[in-house]
This record gives sequence, C-alpha cells and structure tokens, in this order.
Amino acid sequence: MRITSSWVGIFLLVMSTGGTSTALAADMPPGIADPDKAILDPMYNDPVFVWRITSVPKDIYEPDPYFYWPSAVIAGKPGQFPPQAKTSELTVPTDALEDAAEWAAAHKTHALIIIRNGKVQLERYWNDTRPDVIVNGRAITRSVTPMLLGFAVADGKLALDDPIGKFITEWRDEERGQIKVRHLAQNASGLEVAPQLGLSQIYGNKDLCLAYCGDVVRAAMNYPAAVPPGTRFEVAQENMQLLALVIERAMDTPIQSLLSERVWKHIGAEDATFQLDRPGGTARVMCCMRATPRSWARLGLLILQKGQWEGKQVLPKGWVDIMMTPSERNANFGLGLWLGSPYVPLRTYFEGKPGAIPQAEPFLAEDVSIMEGGGFKANFMVPSHGLLIYRDGDYVDDWDHAYLVNTVLKAIQRE
Repeated sequence: MRITSSWVGIFLLVMSTGGTSTALAADMPPGIADPDKAILDPMYNDPVFVWRITSVPKDIYEPDPYFYWPSAVIAGKPGQFPPQAKTSELTVPTDALEDAAEWAAAHKTHALIIIRNGKVQLERYWNDTRPDVIVNGRAITRSVTPMLLGFAVADGKLALDDPIGKFITEWRDEERGQIKVRHLAQNASGLEVAPQLGLSQIYGNKDLCLAYCGDVVRAAMNYPAAVPPGTRFEVAQENMQLLALVIERAMDTPIQSLLSERVWKHIGAEDATFQLDRPGGTARVMCCMRATPRSWARLGLLILQKGQWEGKQVLPKGWVDIMMTPSERNANFGLGLWLGSPYVPLRTYFEGKPGAIPQAEPFLAEDVSIMEGGGFKANFMVPSHGLLIYRDGDYVDDWDHAYLVNTVLKAIQRE
C-alpha cells in the first residue's frame, strides 16, 4: 500500500468529524480521529492501518494508551501480592537493596521489584508509575506465548516437532509448512528478517504492517523462507505471532483467553491487555502486552517457581525446564527465555550480527534466566537463590544487564 500526503490529508478530513467513543474519550488526545468511526469508512482497503499510520504517537516505542485500541482483555483475578519483608526478615542486605535502587533510578527506571524466597525485599516506583498502573512490557511479551505452548503440548494438541503446516494449512504444501513448532519458539524458523524501514516508507514495509495492519495473521504470513529451518538464530518479528496462530488453531481458543484461564487468574494477576489487530480480530503477541508491574513480577515468579503458584502446579510440570534448556542454535536462548550463561559481553538478537544487550561481567549464578523487553525491561529469575528482579523503564546508553542481579547476589553471597 502506497499512501501519498494528499491521500492522507483527505482521509484525515473524512475521519475528523464527530465525537470520540466513550471508551476512549479519556485517552484520545486532541486532533486524533475516533477509530470506531474511522474503520466504518468503506472506501479504504485497510482503514485500521490508515488510522494507525495517521495517528502515530510521539513515542512509537512507548505509545500513549489510545494507540493500543482495540484491546484484547486478559481477564485476571486479583490476589494478594507476596508480603513485604519486615526489616528483621530481609534476606537481601539493605545496603545492596539501596545500591540497586539508586542505580535503577539513575538509569531511567520506572519500577523496580526485588523478591526473594517469597517475600518482597524492595518495591520502588518513579515517574508517576504505581503498582496499579498498566505498563508496556514490549518484548517481554515474547516469553508469554512459549509459556502457553506448554498447555498445547501437555493437552496432546501438538508436539514440538510437528511441522507448522499441520496447523497453518495455507502453508501445508510449501517449504514454510515444514518449519517445526520448536523452530518458531526458539527463533530458528529461517523466515525472513525484514529490513527496518521506519514509518516514512509504507510500501513493502512488512514489520510496519505486522505492527499496524488490520489483519495481523495475513501480515505474519507475508514473510518468505530465507534459510532452512533450524540453521540460524534470528529474533524475526513474525515468529511469535505465527506460534500464537499455531496454538490458537491447535487449542481452538484465542490466545488471550488461554492466558487468562490457564495462567493469569491462577497467579492473582490484574486485568491486562494485548492489542487486537481490529475490532473482534486477533491479538498481537509479538510485542507490547500491557500489565501492571506487579503482574509482570508475578509472571517472573511463576517461572522462578517452576510453574507453581502457592503450591499448585499452574504451568505443566517440567515445562519451565524445557523453556530453560539451551536451544541448538543459541546457548543463550531456550524456548522463549533468554539464558544468562554462558557469558557474552554483547548478546545478539541475530546470529552473526553485532550484539545489542551489554553486560559488563558474568552473572554470579549459572541459572539466571531472563524475560526481556525493549528498553531493557526485564524479569531476572535466579532459582538457586530464590530471587526475582523486575525492572520497567526506558532505554539508556550505559545499561549493564548484570548490575542489578550481581549487586544483589554479591550481597547475598557475602552473608
């Protein structure tokens, strides 16, 4: 689709009449058209895409709430958060907690939660973030769908070595249909890594369409095979979206419903959201699930506790071990989880290309696993020390992925 400036101007004029929908009135800034009315215009092939591309927020990486329209609600069942440790109950020395908080504050952090052995050691918020404020998890989202894959396997609906053409029947008779389910979950599908073209180029911009178009399934299926499956590690944007499609078709359940009923309500999390591609459509899962800081921390605790919550097995038994098993193409990536060992000073998202995640020193524990999002949002899980560290914040140039974890571990180990 090629959009000219005059075409966009006409479209904005068409959309600018009328009021704002009740549900979005509080979040819709002045000058942004009402999407509920915009999508009813029949003269545009993909009116949802046109609304998004002409309503782009100031920060495309941290959009304002209006831009997440329409929402795919992940219904929760709020429960008690792990208790705050009294001073006499702290199992992380106070000086280490304060050092971590001071470093976090200096590195554009909005929320920092440190939990050890089931008790909150520290919980701090900055920049108007609060425990009940929904925040964008960005690429932490990519660990959620592989977590749900465990239910499809445990329920006998699919196997990790099934070809995806068994579920994505549109590809059954072509080479992409031979990609295995595990290849998607381990980012070794061999599908194209599309060039980063930015918002200024519309035509042929596959990643932009994946994020903005009104049919995310069609957009995800628009990537050709580039190399044979299993031969290269690349965090291709489409991998998790296609994995969600496989799971949804195998389980006959929307991904947001599966997450709600099998995980979210069981861990006491509050309502969260994916973005739907269009009203009544499909959830986007390759990025930007939104949840409260405490809900994100709960998800990390679920991994830390091998899929258990308050003594009950929530994730299929043994599934977290599978997620934490190094994949063949990348020893630092399992099945939807990053692994802290072996140490690399600059961890890469694309095999053979420069790294993007700086880490000044090895982690002081061999079993660190990470749910990681853009801007260095992360859950760090250290099972050997019963430790969970959640950080929400912005990108900074002098980030060190080891600092928060090692500051706490050094203090624990000297006790």
